Amino acid sequence: MAPKNGKALVVGAGISGIRAALDLAEYGYGVTLIDTSPNIGGILSQLDYQFPTDSCGMCKMLPLFNRDEGSQYCLRKGLFHENIEILLSTDLISVEGEAGQFKATVRQHLNWVDPKLCTGCGYCADVCPVDIPDKFNENIGTHKAVYLPVPHAIPNPYIIDFASCTRCGACIKACPTDAIKLPQDKRNSFHILVV
Repeated sequence: MAPKNGKALVVGAGISGIRAALDLAEYGYGVTLIDTSPNIGGILSQLDYQFPTDSCGMCKMLPLFNRDEGSQYCLRKGLFHENIEILLSTDLISVEGEAGQFKATVRQHLNWVDPKLCTGCGYCADVCPVDIPDKFNENIGTHKAVYLPVPHAIPNPYIIDFASCTRCGACIKACPTDAIKLPQDKRNSFHILVV
């Protein structure tokens, strides 16, 4: 489909937000998908690979309009659509304007780990001295202050829990790609048609 003028902002990268972003992207609109968490999928990320078929929870939760399983498509692969930009750990600061002429301002909190450089090797977590409760598993067990937020995350870089990190620097020294940086915040603003 031919690209359309304008851009859409989808707030929330749970199953509804993902589906809205994919539908808009398929219609040719540029889409920015934002979420306050460091990963997409919302609660569905905890339902990944469901028993007994080992099917992906994100794809299985979409409504089927026809019972043929071939009519489903993979949400994870769909998020690599050329019309979709994903901004995680991002807050919507303001929306101004009127229908068709909105301007949104967002603030993206960088997680000290550059997702373009992080290979997910886990060396940073291996040397981290801090153990914290594992929120993904409802506080059953622990993980390090530098960790993967969910298995099979998109994107899949490690993140750092700012409140628990002692800033000892062990993870920075262990990272083979120099992906761990000092903290920064970034604020973007852009024009959109739909929020």
